[in-house]
Amino acid sequence: MTSVFTPQKFPPLSPGKPGPQEMNKLMALFNGGQYTEAAAVAQALTERFPNHGVGWNAWGMALQQLGRKADALLPMRKAAELSPDNPDAHYNLGIALQDSGLLDEAAASFKNATRLSPEDAEILNALGNTLQELGRADEAESLYRRALQFRPDYALAHHNLSIVLKDSGRLDDAVASCQRALQYQPDLTGTLNNLALLLCTQGKPDQALDIIKLSLRHHESAEAKSIFVACIKRMQFTHDDSEIRALMVRALSEPWSRPGELARASINLIRLNPEILACISRAARAWPRHLSAQELFGSNGLAAISADPLLLALLSAAPNGDIGVEHFLTMARRIMLDSAIGTNASENKIEPGLSFYSALARQCFINEYVFFQTAAEIRQVHELQDKLFSALNSDTAVPALWPIAIAAYFPLGSLAFSPKLQEKQWPEAVAALLVQQLIEPREELQLRTSIPCLYRIEDDVSLQVQNQYEENPYPRWIKAAPAGNAKNVPGYLRQRFPLVSFERGIKHNPIDILIAGCGTGQHSIQLAQLFQEAKILAVDLSLSSLAYARRKTIELGLTTIEYAQADLLKLGNLDRSFDIIESAGVLHHLADPWAGWRELLPLLRPGGFMMLGFYSEIARRNIVKARKIISERGYESTVDGIRQCRQDLIDLDDSAELGTTLQTADFFSTSTCRDLLFHVQEHRLTLPAIDTFLRDHHLAFLGFEIEYEVLQSYKLRFPEDPAACDLARWQIYENENPDTFIGMYQFWIQKPG
Repeated sequence: MTSVFTPQKFPPLSPGKPGPQEMNKLMALFNGGQYTEAAAVAQALTERFPNHGVGWNAWGMALQQLGRKADALLPMRKAAELSPDNPDAHYNLGIALQDSGLLDEAAASFKNATRLSPEDAEILNALGNTLQELGRADEAESLYRRALQFRPDYALAHHNLSIVLKDSGRLDDAVASCQRALQYQPDLTGTLNNLALLLCTQGKPDQALDIIKLSLRHHESAEAKSIFVACIKRMQFTHDDSEIRALMVRALSEPWSRPGELARASINLIRLNPEILACISRAARAWPRHLSAQELFGSNGLAAISADPLLLALLSAAPNGDIGVEHFLTMARRIMLDSAIGTNASENKIEPGLSFYSALARQCFINEYVFFQTAAEIRQVHELQDKLFSALNSDTAVPALWPIAIAAYFPLGSLAFSPKLQEKQWPEAVAALLVQQLIEPREELQLRTSIPCLYRIEDDVSLQVQNQYEENPYPRWIKAAPAGNAKNVPGYLRQRFPLVSFERGIKHNPIDILIAGCGTGQHSIQLAQLFQEAKILAVDLSLSSLAYARRKTIELGLTTIEYAQADLLKLGNLDRSFDIIESAGVLHHLADPWAGWRELLPLLRPGGFMMLGFYSEIARRNIVKARKIISERGYESTVDGIRQCRQDLIDLDDSAELGTTLQTADFFSTSTCRDLLFHVQEHRLTLPAIDTFLRDHHLAFLGFEIEYEVLQSYKLRFPEDPAACDLARWQIYENENPDTFIGMYQFWIQKPG
């Protein structure tokens, strides 16, 4: 809630106090958004009238609007001290304290204000917000209801009440509160977002989608975009929708989430294009027999494909996540190669379907050339490489299709003559490939030399894991999803785990964060965006992964992340400590995950938080079956071995009973498939074992990072555990729903203060 400087809040003027002309000037500056000027005028007033609270109050509010929260507190405190009987002074101080994360003091200020003005709905609402953030949900609910008694049309109080109701599992009541808030303030985007999320949770994603589209029309916030993605992931489209298509293109391109999250929904919509569906169906019927261009595309298929922006956006943003589409794209790639081979250097014409072919080549680079290929195709590619080299050397015209077709089989940067490609002028379709496959990888090579090594990697398992990720940095991502901006860590965790009692822990700013195993930088960048004043140390075994992460960090203009190479088994030697340690999907690749966890614990400050991720023994049961097949058949963890293995597993899928293994996003690129099925070291844990470790080390379990629907399902199953923190009950729930943690157990814990 933002404090507002309004004339009716001023006490009456009297001798020895600022005059009306000065006050009007101050109000005009403040309400006109000229906060720097307002701060200067207000500060001058405090010097002339040091015992008058209005100048102090206005100065503090102006500083707060300028984002100088710490500086705002002193004048706000002074205003409340000088005006002990003015509820607005206590209210404004409470707002400043709340924004600074000083919630206990904020609650005390709001209580002073309610004592002086017990029927002020705005003050009651603000006190409710603070108590809710402190985890005192019952008291907050009571305050919101009191506020509504005095002011039934107060939309913000209805909105905040809906959040308390949602957190306590009273979803129908929460929906009703949202609807009442919107009745009084239809453009309240926070309420629109909350209502959409509630409807999505209740299994009504189509209704939720209509609400979130309305929110996006009012204000395209990071929260609204995230909820749009949550709704889309749950939709099964039966008819095309141009508005949804346009939003999904933006969601993939900007992006609004990790693009892989939108792959299946995108394909669902793409298949509603009848021309494209016909191409996919023809490929499915013929596979693995190769089709000609006429057989695959028909009379209009290639034009329809090239004109479908959603397909092009998906291919350029994330690995495809559908086997049928993969077979179609594999055939289309071979047709492109045939066409390129049949094009003479003198024919420098714009090929039909060039935009699609360029996107297909980018897709192949993103998925690290996971598509199946024949020996005949590779011979053709080498023939085309020779033709391209000859044309570049003789400075003759080069058809745009030549480098595009080659780029769909091998990265252009792997060609000895690749620098010559940058000497020519190319259409946009080729220029985009040069950035992706030449310029960006070259930047990563240069950045490798600037990344320090904290400790040499000597452990045998760590060396094997390092080698895997040097060959296949994981994951290869294109753009970072918006992370929003949290006021502070306890507030962020309170929002995620509203019914969990925990210490506020972190007392200072900026906070220090360690990411032990940062990979290619998605988590480090997300945390840097979320906690913008934090200082982050991100370490990893792999220089290739670190260079990728560093390039992405520079690309986004972030300056708070320090990258270094290290084995987390040696991090105990660091002369540093941290408020947050994150190590998700890392410890289970050590020789002993528990030893790695114990190594990190001393680095965590008292009251600090840790986010961890481990494979589940139950959820990975089908992956274990697939790994057994791989071991028995002796597939190698090379690109060729992974390609062949994938095709054989697809053929075996039904008889091998592999569950959803071949539908997971990780199955559709080389690095992620290697991580999924070929990892050199993998441990799988159980919830009882994790629970024992937590108890032995006196660590508080805060909760899982898990979809809201799963959380609600758990609470319905175990209403006696509303905070969802009982790992024994979670074990029962997982036994009954064995795919619950198909990704990982991802959870937050806190070290005692």
